[in-house]
Formats: sequence, structure tokens, C-alpha cells
Amino acid sequence: MHVSASIRRLAFVATAAVAGIALALSASAATPTVVTFQANNPWTQEIGSVTRDADQVDYTVAVAAGKTLQINLITRNPNLYFKVKDATHRKRLTDTLKTGATTWSTPVTEAATYDIQVYAQEGALGTGENAKFALQVGQYGQQDFQPATTTVTFANNNPWAQFAGTLDSTGTAQDYAVAMAAGKTLAVNLITNDPKIHFSVTDQASQQTLVDSAKTGVAKWSAPIASAANYVVKVSIDAADVPPGKSVAFTLQIGQYAQSPTPAAAGSAGAAAAGSSAGAPPSSN
Repeated sequence: MHVSASIRRLAFVATAAVAGIALALSASAATPTVVTFQANNPWTQEIGSVTRDADQVDYTVAVAAGKTLQINLITRNPNLYFKVKDATHRKRLTDTLKTGATTWSTPVTEAATYDIQVYAQEGALGTGENAKFALQVGQYGQQDFQPATTTVTFANNNPWAQFAGTLDSTGTAQDYAVAMAAGKTLAVNLITNDPKIHFSVTDQASQQTLVDSAKTGVAKWSAPIASAANYVVKVSIDAADVPPGKSVAFTLQIGQYAQSPTPAAAGSAGAAAAGSSAGAPPSSN
């Protein structure tokens, strides 16, 4: 009896140990991969695979407010799909087994964590089959597509610089940085066939906006600069005013020239005229 009881205890311990190992392995397998992004890169890619016995791979990603979350599944196996759940709000968002899509996106109005599961339909994979995939995850905002700030320079004996550019739904603004010396006049002319494009001028140090043509409705502006300072000229358009896949063109002229003896008031038509007398802006053609 004593031997039999010992054997039963040993069998119980062994069974418990095996069960514990199985639970640990199961928990480890179920732990999602945390998706991270490199600095200044709104996209990242995860490489994985599923099999008949391990038919799902889980990921989790934290997305900031004001971003768009986008997911692309790339695979040669037509039996792979993905699900997305808003874990913060416990809301299921999509299942591509039902939609048939290989890409999906959603605007993120408040910061949240999302669970992504890449999986194979039950019984769709054969024994020993290894279905590989690449999962592309993006979290981006309008600022991620804005081109780098352009530094404005002037050629010798030419007080004007001219730039041609385009804006679209993924890049709705372009910045130009200009350093102004004291005693100069800063002038800006915006030439475009689209009345919805506008410009603003901001003092970089104080963040004070000197003019916003979206409010003034004028395409020309100039002002005398009393002290040396750095300014940012921003050309922009509201995203809602640019249809997807379309772009709008503009030409921006920036001038810096010596003030006339009696400069006109800042932002007035006279100030723009004074700029023309100091050096005519280049032709937009």
C-alpha cells in the first residue's frame, strides 16, 4: 500500500509538471509581439508564418491620437487573414475573412492600443505546410508626409527667391525658412490657380503669426523688419479640399530688400508696391 501510494504521488507530480510546462508554453505562444517603430519612420514590418498546429500570430500596437492606423497583409497563401481589435475600448474592428481585403485603415481620434491577429482559416493548411507572411503596420499623420522645411537663400544682387511646389491629400503643407536682416522688408507672393491654397508667415522665435492669407484673402503681403529674425512661410491647404489622388500646384515668391525711405504700412497694397520698386519679383513662368 505504501509503495502504491508513493507511485500515485509520483504520477501526480509528473502529470502536474507536464501540465505546468504545457500551460507555460501555451502562455508564451499566446504572448503578442509588441510592434514598435524606428524614429522618423511611420511604417514597420513584421515577418511571420503560421502552420496547421500554430495557426495564428498575435501583435499589439499603441497608436497616438490624431494618427491613422493602417495594416497591409502580404502573403502568397490565400488562406491567411487578419483581425483587428481596439483593445482599449474592447471593440472588434475588422476581420478580412469576412471583407476579403488585404489592407485596412482607420483614423485614431484618441490614443489606443490595438490587437492584430494574423491567422489561417481552420483546416485550410495541410500537415507540414508553413504559410509565410509580411505584416506592414503604419501609424501616420499629415506631418509625417510633409516635406522637410526648405531653407530660403538669395542669389547675389537678386532680392527674390522663387519656389514651385504641389500639395495633395497626404502632404497638405510646405514650410520655407527665411532669415531676415534688420532694416529689410520681407515680401511674399503666392501664385496659384486654386483659391483654397493659402500662406502664413510666422516669427520663429515668438511663434507670432504676422499674416494668414486664409483670413485676409490676399495673395501678396510685405512688412518692414525692425530687428534681425527668422521667419517661416507656410503654404498649405485643408485636406478636405484636396480629393484623394489629386494635387494642386503653386509658385511662391519670397523677397527681402532694403526698405524705401517711407515704407507703407505692413500688409498693405502700398507695401507690396514698395517691394516691386525695390526689385521686381521673378516671373512665375
